[in-house]
Amino acid sequence: MTTVLLTRPLTQVAALEALVAKNGHQPLLFPTLEIQALKARVKREHYDAVIFISANAVEFGLEILEKITYSAIFTVGAATAKKLNDYQIDVNDFPRKNASSEALLALESVSCLRDKKILIFRGKGGRETLRIGFEKNHNEVEYAQVYDRVICSLSVQHQQSLKVFLSDPKGYISVTSNENLDGLMALAKQMGQLDNIKQYPLIVLSARIKAYANTCGFSQIIITPNISDQAIASVLERDDTLDN
Repeated sequence: MTTVLLTRPLTQVAALEALVAKNGHQPLLFPTLEIQALKARVKREHYDAVIFISANAVEFGLEILEKITYSAIFTVGAATAKKLNDYQIDVNDFPRKNASSEALLALESVSCLRDKKILIFRGKGGRETLRIGFEKNHNEVEYAQVYDRVICSLSVQHQQSLKVFLSDPKGYISVTSNENLDGLMALAKQMGQLDNIKQYPLIVLSARIKAYANTCGFSQIIITPNISDQAIASVLERDDTLDN
């Protein structure tokens, strides 16, 4: 049985935890971030396009969405589109293969937007890729920053999970964002275990996260074939794919 350190917020990890256990591995909860709602205001009552960059953006942005009108709605990937669909909200388009800002901007339905008013639902901070891309076509971009990601306080659960994890020389760590990785490193450093966790392979969702993890000193990194819980679990069955 392989141990798998799961670093998602506790409110979002249940499905992955169950899947890892179902596949015969031992999930260990090590939440690195807490998601906190932010109060956001928007300038307009109507937008030509609204964009959601994550499922969290959907969860915390619905109240604003219900108060405005829009001509089209886009997401950066399938998981975020599904979250909107769960609320009976239809999505015009999203990248089918690679969930990213770059892939969204490359969509024909998005690249044709010009001289439009665009509202982006996202967390506090983050990349400026979408804004830069849209402004090249003279679009006016506004953010609705509806949540913040805060590094968790060190808890007994963190200490217990990491103790069990470090006793297994063949464990894996699941990381789903750069912020997620920052939280992992901050908590491990508080426990004096940062160098030790860097000896373990990371399972990440994108080449961008892999590149960042490399700069942080991680050398064993596996990119999942797509962004899904099943893809994370499938990596555990393919030890020979480890990218050294």
